[in-house]
Amino acid sequence: MAGGGPAGAATAAAARAHGLEVELVSAPVRQLRPGESLPPGTEAVLNQLFGAEALRSSRHRAAYGNTSAWGDAGLERTDFMLNPMGHGWHIDRRALDASLLRSLRAQGVRVRCATRVAQSSWDGGSWEVVLDGKRPKTRARAIVDATGRAARVARSQGARRTRLDRLVAAYWLLADSEERERDSTTLVEAVPDGWWYTAPVPGHRRVAAFLTDADLLPPHPARTTHRWREHLALAPHVASALASNGLSLNQAPLFTDASVAYLDPLAGPGWAAAGDAAVSFDPLSSQGILTAVLMGRDAGQAVAAMLMNADAEPLLRYSSNYATLLETHMRMRAAYYALEQRWPHAPFWTRRHAECAKIAMRSGSIPTAT
Repeated sequence: MAGGGPAGAATAAAARAHGLEVELVSAPVRQLRPGESLPPGTEAVLNQLFGAEALRSSRHRAAYGNTSAWGDAGLERTDFMLNPMGHGWHIDRRALDASLLRSLRAQGVRVRCATRVAQSSWDGGSWEVVLDGKRPKTRARAIVDATGRAARVARSQGARRTRLDRLVAAYWLLADSEERERDSTTLVEAVPDGWWYTAPVPGHRRVAAFLTDADLLPPHPARTTHRWREHLALAPHVASALASNGLSLNQAPLFTDASVAYLDPLAGPGWAAAGDAAVSFDPLSSQGILTAVLMGRDAGQAVAAMLMNADAEPLLRYSSNYATLLETHMRMRAAYYALEQRWPHAPFWTRRHAECAKIAMRSGSIPTAT
């Protein structure tokens, strides 16, 4: 099992539940992750795989709804208090990952931290896996790639990653040193060249992020702090949320790839991909971690069925199911972007609206960015 995030952990838990001997290799995290959240219903899935302690860390915060200014300047709120699945969560990603790995150890999974798969080779019946550093080689009957967008193992087997757009995120993790009652909702606001969001982050912090296409970023985006403050003024609701918490964009942003992308194929002889290594969804959906966990669970079950029955059919079904899920995501994404019509000639929105038109007209193929 290559990758120690939610997808890799869920894969390991599902495979272990079927009686397999599982080893998970978790590489060190080199960059702070921006604020992440879990939608209602995720807690039940995590509890099923990892036990009731999965979200017990005091570093996580309950999330009681989403607020958006999308399609017009007014705010619309979705309240989780009426959701039968309960509230969502603003999570401390490092605390969550550590909790899932502790659960795996308790389940009998061998966890190797601070290392990665350096090389892997398939001989037709098993894998020889070389880890970085001076660790010994290991052999495995199957390997699951949950190494994130890098998809290192899958790419070594000839799989190719296709990006369907050029979305990137510029984000700020802002320290809020004051003890105050804070709004627990995520706020999303559309602007002419993309969209902003902000949400509270565990540890008395708040994330602010701007999502746009890479070619629409301002020149020298890491060195133009004043331009980011000017741009934030285009999102008055987000600007007000930051100001009410005593925060401003006085530092350079960090950047991360936020594009929709998929791997082809998603699985092959003795291997499968899960999570962002397999499919990356638009962050607008707020489904990233939940989808990663569900995908990891399904990958673990498919690998277990393949090994127990010496049959490749479970991996074929797994691949087909997630190709269908991507198609569904693209349709829902296009429909949501189509709700915003205030800037019909702005490049960011014309691209999304053209994609919506393609989806309405095409015969079933996955759309690609132009």
